[in-house]
Amino acid sequence: MTEFKSRLDAANEGLELLSIRKRGNRTGKLSIRGMFPAKPGDGESPKHYEYATGKPATPAGLRIAKAIATEMEALLVQGRFDWQPYLKGTQRLPETVGDWVERYVANHWEHTPATPDKKATFRNDYVLHFEKLPQDAPLTVELLERVLLKHSAPATRSRKGYAMAYWKLAGFAGLPVETLKRLGQGYNAKQVNPRNLPSDEEIALAWEKITDPGWRWLFEAMAVYGLRPHEVFVARVEGLQNEVPVLEVPDETKTGWHIAFPMQMEDWPFTAMEPRLPTVKLEGLTNRQIGMKVAPRFKALQLGFVPYDLRHAYARRGYELGFPPEFLARSMGHSYAVHCNTYKAWIGQDTDLKIYQTIMRAKLSAHRGG
Repeated sequence: MTEFKSRLDAANEGLELLSIRKRGNRTGKLSIRGMFPAKPGDGESPKHYEYATGKPATPAGLRIAKAIATEMEALLVQGRFDWQPYLKGTQRLPETVGDWVERYVANHWEHTPATPDKKATFRNDYVLHFEKLPQDAPLTVELLERVLLKHSAPATRSRKGYAMAYWKLAGFAGLPVETLKRLGQGYNAKQVNPRNLPSDEEIALAWEKITDPGWRWLFEAMAVYGLRPHEVFVARVEGLQNEVPVLEVPDETKTGWHIAFPMQMEDWPFTAMEPRLPTVKLEGLTNRQIGMKVAPRFKALQLGFVPYDLRHAYARRGYELGFPPEFLARSMGHSYAVHCNTYKAWIGQDTDLKIYQTIMRAKLSAHRGG
C-alpha cells in the first residue's frame, strides 16, 4: 500500500455518509462521492453524485478535500445541504427569476416536441404566469407565494394555474414545493350543474336547426361519439364500416390515440354514418383555436347549448346505459381518474333514478319469466 493510499483511507475513516476518491493515474484528482439531494433540473429524488474538488491527489490536496467532505456531511446531516456554493463556472446555478425561467423553458423544449398546440399550451399554462414574476429578483418560495396570492383568488382556476406553474419552477430549482401545491387545491374545473346539460330530446331538436351538411355531421359526431370539437376534423372514419361503427382519433390530439364508440339513441333522426366536414380553414391553428371556430357557429344557430355540452351529455348517456366508467374513459380519450372526478360528478338524481328503474324492471321481468 502506498503512502498516499494510507492517508486516503485514514481520511475516509472519519466520514460516514461520503467518501473521498482518487481519480486518474499517477497524481490524479480528488473527488467526493455519496448520496446527495438532486441537483436542480435533475428530478426530486436524492441521487449518487461524484463531486470533483479540483484538488490534486497530494497530502495538501487531501487535507482540503477532507475539509470540504466534512462540511458537506455536516450539512447533509442537518438537512441544510445546498448545491449552490459547490458548483463552478458553467455548472453554477442561476440565481434570478429570469435565469431560472430561461433554464426551465429551455429544458422543457429539450424533452417536448415544439408543435403549435404544445407551444400554445405551454405559453398559457406557464409563460404567462412566469411573466408576472419580477425577473431580476432572486427566486424564492416566498416570492412565488406572494405573486400567486396577489394575482389569484382561492379555489379558482386562476389560482390552480399559478400554483402549478410556480411549483414546477420551484421544483426545477430545487426549492420546496409543498406549500405551493397546497395553495392550488380546492378548485374543480368541472363544477357544472348536470341539469344544465341538454336532454337527448333537446339534442335531436337542435340537430333539426342545422341545414349545412358539414356542420350537421360535426354535430352528429360530437353527439354520438362524444368527440372534442377539434377531434372531429382529424378523426379517421374508416371504422364506420365496421360491424360496430367506430371513429379513430389519432395521436396528434389532446390525449393521444383512442377509439370512440357510438352512444346512439334509437329515436334520434341522425346516425353520424355519412361523414362530411364543414368548410373551416384550419391551417396553422391549434386545437383550442379550432374549437373556438365551432362555438360561434352553435351560438349563431341558437342551439341552446355549447359544443362541449354534447360531449358531456355523451358521458351522462353512457352512464345511464350502464357502461363501466373505465370503458367510457377510454372511448372519450381521457384517464379513468378524470372520468371519475369530473364527468361522473355531473350525474344528478334524475340519472340515478333512471338507472334504478332500468335495473328494477329487468329484475322484475326476470322474476316473472321464471
